[in-house]
Amino acid sequence: MKKLFIISALLISGSFVQAGDAPSSSQNENSLEISGEVVVTGKVTGGKCFTQATAYDVFAEELNINAIAADMQAIGFSSNIAALTYNAPQTYTFDADPCNGANEDNPHFSITEEINIKYETELSNGLTFAFEDEDFNFSTLSGNPSVTIGGAFGTIKFSEHISTIDSMLVGTAGSGADAAITPTLDGHVVRTSGSDSGLNIVYFTPSLYGMDFAVGYNSNLSAGESNNLNDRNYKDTISLGFGYETFIGDVVLSVGGAVEKTNNNTETEQVCQEADVDRANTSTSSAGFYSGLYGQVPCGDETLAAIGADISFGEYTVSSAFSNLDSSLGGDMRVWSLGVAKTIDDIDYLIGYTTETLDYARENTDGENLKDKSKILMLEATKPIGDGVDIGLNVSNTEVDNISEELGNGRQDAWSAGVSFTFGF
Repeated sequence: MKKLFIISALLISGSFVQAGDAPSSSQNENSLEISGEVVVTGKVTGGKCFTQATAYDVFAEELNINAIAADMQAIGFSSNIAALTYNAPQTYTFDADPCNGANEDNPHFSITEEINIKYETELSNGLTFAFEDEDFNFSTLSGNPSVTIGGAFGTIKFSEHISTIDSMLVGTAGSGADAAITPTLDGHVVRTSGSDSGLNIVYFTPSLYGMDFAVGYNSNLSAGESNNLNDRNYKDTISLGFGYETFIGDVVLSVGGAVEKTNNNTETEQVCQEADVDRANTSTSSAGFYSGLYGQVPCGDETLAAIGADISFGEYTVSSAFSNLDSSLGGDMRVWSLGVAKTIDDIDYLIGYTTETLDYARENTDGENLKDKSKILMLEATKPIGDGVDIGLNVSNTEVDNISEELGNGRQDAWSAGVSFTFGF
């Protein structure tokens, strides 16, 4: 989407209030804010990051090559699904570099930047209008645009990258750590496949006695979306969220969460299983083979539920959240996180623990329920050292236990420690 035209049109259509001018009832009040930050990070990693694995015949380990079709049916494939192809000696590679190709020479340095643009105007009839683009990139004219209309009736927000769960879920502090290796899910699940594209609309009600509600809808106008090997067609996605905040003496309690539901009009059990067989047949890695054989990718209808809470007392805040994505014909995803934050002498400390689980859709021939799991422990400390300049410390340890790595690296464990300087403007 070309957003430069949208920004120009908004600037032309509004009239800015000049300094010294008293606003009248017929004059719009406008504001344009451009902010951002540049983060310079130095990081060191260690653990099993560069252990090399030996290729192994995973196919023969999982299936009897003389009875492939029978084993597949025992796993849960329909009898009319074509059997996997076995070309002896077929071998699969393992994750030989859990650090994802990072330079083995420590430390590693990186620079990231983020630019946010927000235009807001207050109309004479009491309505407010805002255009915002988070993480805008001037070179590609792309980012995360949204349009918000507010008034006494509440607020309506339009965006491609928004969900009711992402907007209402609280208690997530301590999740999404900067890990040395790729975890199972990399934080809480906040949207179904149905709200990944198209236009998302979320309506937020006015707050009443600390209670807020939100209703979301996504109408996917495209004929189908490509996600891995599946052709998806989620025409309607609906969601309902809530938030509540109250004071109990000196304690502040905030609770929030949502439920999102999307129905798939094209992914029948036959379609999902055929896509899984294709994925397994074309894979050259153990991860890809397991994904297809046992059904790792979400497929069919999806239901996502998430809830979390923050409890603040004094300089302490305790956060906890849980999210669960249930896929009717594919893998299911669960995330639970716990975080404790405290401020001491202008330094913000945060310690967090997260567990992530991905359940495969089918069990193996022995009836074992297959899962990928990760556990992440992290510590962050941030201190302002000047006007718009912060220094931060991040330490994390990540343990990843993928079922596809049992015959290769096995369980992976790695740590990361980094120092960052954030320059805001």
